[in-house]
Amino acid sequence: MSRTSRVYVQGLPQLIQLKGHNNDIVFNDEDDYLTFLNCLRRAGEIFDFALHAFTLLPHQLMLLLTPQTKEDLSRLVQHIGRSYVPCFNQKYHRSGSLWEGRYNSSLIEPEAYLLIAQKFVDTRLREREYVEGERLPWSSYRHNIGEQQLQMITPHEQYFRLGNTPEERARQYARFIQSPLSPSIEKRLQDCLNQNRLLGTPQYCQRLERQLHRPVQPRQAGRPRKYFHNQVTDWVWLENQAACLLSRYCYQEVRLPLLESEGNEAVFTAQNMTSLLTGNRSALLRGEGTMGCLQMLTQHPHLQSTSKLWYQGAMFRSAENKGEHIEQYQQLGVEAFGYAAVDIEVEQLVLQYDFFRSLGLQENVELKINSTGTPQEFAAFRAALCAFYQPFTGLFESQWLDCLAIQPEKLLCSGHPLLAKLRSLAPEISDYLGTDSRQRFDFLLASLTKAHVPFVVDRWLYPPHAYCHTYFEWHCEALMEHRLLCRGGRYDDCASTVIEAPIQACGFALMLDPIMRLVRLTDKHLLKQQVTDVVIIPDSPAASTEALNLGRSLRKTFPQMSIANDFSHMRVNACVRNARRQGGRFIIVVPHGGTATDVAIYDRDSGKEQRVNLAKAISILGHSLNSLPVSRGVKNEPYG
Repeated sequence: MSRTSRVYVQGLPQLIQLKGHNNDIVFNDEDDYLTFLNCLRRAGEIFDFALHAFTLLPHQLMLLLTPQTKEDLSRLVQHIGRSYVPCFNQKYHRSGSLWEGRYNSSLIEPEAYLLIAQKFVDTRLREREYVEGERLPWSSYRHNIGEQQLQMITPHEQYFRLGNTPEERARQYARFIQSPLSPSIEKRLQDCLNQNRLLGTPQYCQRLERQLHRPVQPRQAGRPRKYFHNQVTDWVWLENQAACLLSRYCYQEVRLPLLESEGNEAVFTAQNMTSLLTGNRSALLRGEGTMGCLQMLTQHPHLQSTSKLWYQGAMFRSAENKGEHIEQYQQLGVEAFGYAAVDIEVEQLVLQYDFFRSLGLQENVELKINSTGTPQEFAAFRAALCAFYQPFTGLFESQWLDCLAIQPEKLLCSGHPLLAKLRSLAPEISDYLGTDSRQRFDFLLASLTKAHVPFVVDRWLYPPHAYCHTYFEWHCEALMEHRLLCRGGRYDDCASTVIEAPIQACGFALMLDPIMRLVRLTDKHLLKQQVTDVVIIPDSPAASTEALNLGRSLRKTFPQMSIANDFSHMRVNACVRNARRQGGRFIIVVPHGGTATDVAIYDRDSGKEQRVNLAKAISILGHSLNSLPVSRGVKNEPYG
């Protein structure tokens, strides 16, 4: 079978990875590192490529570069194999290939992921716990933070955008590189390397796929497998995970009405397109819970001082391109009122990260964050955007003109080639933030770094509603069009408008449907919760009464356990097999004899089968309570 040709796009950076064969060492001492760097310098003189970052590890190496042609890239790797490998083989008296198969490569979307990929390369050595005195000598880290000058390094255009002077660029990059890299980004980078795919936003990837007529996004390994789950059990488990965590953070659950009065929906629910009830022009199905919380604050003014609330339930929205068809989705919302400082935003972001960790999803989610400043600063930014786009309106489509009149920042997120080209020249929100807004955002980012919460500052991320200062979203690119898992931020002005009084408000919403889909996609075992502790089986129809009485007695003795009686009257062996499929830990077979003094008990965990009297069986069940979770369906894991 012929090998798949590599994806190459003129002008796009490439991340290259070469590993030692069978994870063998490829750099043994300082001379090996120096020999390789000399080979790399000579390659730079022969072939046409720009090297942006590199890292040499004992077992592998990584290069971030932009080749001028596809041949320059392949010849570079060939040059390394023909110049460094013979020297290494001769020195250590070995022969054969040094590398593990073909080199891994990944295209990088420059605007969204170039600096992140460069950070990924520059921090590889730092994570290997090298002593501080070495100062990462075998990477471009010191060069990119301004501590060393390497002639072979050519900064990318995105690096130049960090500042107007080399000192400012180095300072900004040093600050950027201190924040932790998201496990989700690391996993995506490694998947793209292994599959020779593109690391980019979904819109950018889809545009390239249409141009190249081939897939460029990493695919899920293996074929989809079929698993049957009790849907109710799954949802109860997920809701319990959230409820348990929110109680630890002292958030109070509230219940909100399913209907909202018409006229209040414009502030928050315009994006959800909440529909009028058929035949009723004064009520709306709720599109989200923020409006209900604000109406609660209006009815209970004492909550306006400081309150931390959460809610969950069904929300409704009009389906796109389906007329009056209404879609239902599950949402869990968290709101905090009366907190003016940025600390509440930090707490909520840490809470969200803890929630995804409790589900084992920290390697699949990515936090994107941005600051829109005060309403006045954001209004000035919008005015600058309108002025910038005005000369090009003759080329605009009708929907672009609508966005320009209402939310011009939406044009910055478009994947259309014309708008993408204009975006690189358009004003940025950072140019319109005042000193206080900058300091507030810097404090937020520094706090997240100290809390070890990975994040990405996305300068093209803007809220659908009128948020102020902080706006954030959690994404999972593996879910494609359903990738949005959570979003929120601060909305002081909107909340003050609704309740007609000054108030500080900050909150977020968890989209439970895509979160559940992601849990099922990544870890099926989390959802296979044990729902039956004990299954009682009569060995004959005549023993049904004894089995029923035994179950009743055990439920009184162990109210924490779930105990099921099997009255199928099938053969005992078939009943035992069914009980095991149900997940029952203990299986008790009751004989007919008037009293349940002699029963057979099977322990699934230990694999033991015993024939004991009733008192001994109760003792065995009581001893097992020490290993049962405190709350059914809640997986007890440390947070933080």
